Amino acid sequence: MSLAIEAVAFKRPKTGFARTLTDELKGSYDRMTNHPIVQEVASGKASLKLIRGFTREFLPIVRGTYRRMSMRLQHAAAHDYELQNALLKEVAEEVWHTPMYLKWCKKIGVKVPEDFFEMYLPETYAFVLYIDATSTGRATLEESSGRVFEKEAFDGFNNYSQQSSLVQTIAATGLALRGFPFAADKLADGFIKHYGATKDEVEFWSEHGTLDLDHADVGVDIVDRYATTPELQRRARESAIVSTSLWLNQWDAIYRKYGSN
Repeated sequence: MSLAIEAVAFKRPKTGFARTLTDELKGSYDRMTNHPIVQEVASGKASLKLIRGFTREFLPIVRGTYRRMSMRLQHAAAHDYELQNALLKEVAEEVWHTPMYLKWCKKIGVKVPEDFFEMYLPETYAFVLYIDATSTGRATLEESSGRVFEKEAFDGFNNYSQQSSLVQTIAATGLALRGFPFAADKLADGFIKHYGATKDEVEFWSEHGTLDLDHADVGVDIVDRYATTPELQRRARESAIVSTSLWLNQWDAIYRKYGSN
């Protein structure tokens, strides 16, 4: 017997907050889309050293995505079947991305695991640890969510903590990283045009291009509907800004170490 899971529209009303926040982050989105790494690949100027270094530093993000997205379900209330359904659909689609990435590694001559024994850049650790914490570190999130509690509810049971954890983890991924799909499109095109890759070999990048905006849109929608108070919106904003900044710092560090300049 097979069960078909149908999409369920959220009944929670939109607040309009997500549009405000994405507008605030537009500069960061544009910076990722037009990062020097992306521009050099798109123009065919990127060295193989840069491409391999970028690929190597990206692997811990790729390998952990399915696990992190699975763990986000702990932030959904047990009765909230709409939210659970949306998150489960994303998890189901992410499971194939690691083999896609390993196919890309093979194309450019990056050996797994032999070429990954050297320590990653500190900026890679910083970004991965942050998105791991927002997805899996419920205790850490609940402690940081103490700033969201109303004073009279601080020592008692309050679902506010779980809702704050939810908006923080979703903001750190689905909302903060909306510049990446446009960058991925440029990377896929550049690898095909200038580096002899086939569409099959760049599948990871094309699958995470603007075709993947549906995933990001789900995150934006969730933050919009669940960040319903000024304090919850502050937590979402902080998380999105920190996540975007850490990822851009990682790309800058990669370019400094492996780039042509």
